[in-house]
Amino acid sequence: MFSRLRKRFGRGNVDSGETRVKESGLSSQSNDGQRQHFWGMWNAGRETSSPGTDLSKNQAMKEKERLIKELQLITEERNDLRDRLRFLTERSMKNRPHFRPNPYYEDLERMEEAVMSILHNLEMENTEVHENNHKLKKEITFSRSQKVQESWNWTHSSKRAS
Repeated sequence: MFSRLRKRFGRGNVDSGETRVKESGLSSQSNDGQRQHFWGMWNAGRETSSPGTDLSKNQAMKEKERLIKELQLITEERNDLRDRLRFLTERSMKNRPHFRPNPYYEDLERMEEAVMSILHNLEMENTEVHENNHKLKKEITFSRSQKVQESWNWTHSSKRAS
């Protein structure tokens, strides 16, 4: 972007050893208004006020306004491209630059939270019921084995007594 501006003003790729001269649209015989580079210092000449300089000032102002508008457009385009890049890299719906949420989206989020809460409660209840069922099965098995043991003992004791 700055290289374009330097090219517009005629300062692109200039060696430091060269003499730099300000180019103006008017051709004048005197060196008034021209800047020359001398031993690393800028020596500005005296500028005269003439109708020609007013014309060049108007042209410079128009050029400045045009460049400002162009810079604003380039900045807007850069920001838009930066937002698009952020969208592509982050892949999150809430981070989209032009995200307009559905008016029912918040209601759907609340309903999802309620459903997920109910699901969690049901899962916890299911595990409790499963654990209770497992305990009851153990008790039933234990009581059956006790009854079998008692009946076996009773039959053996009755055989011994007879």
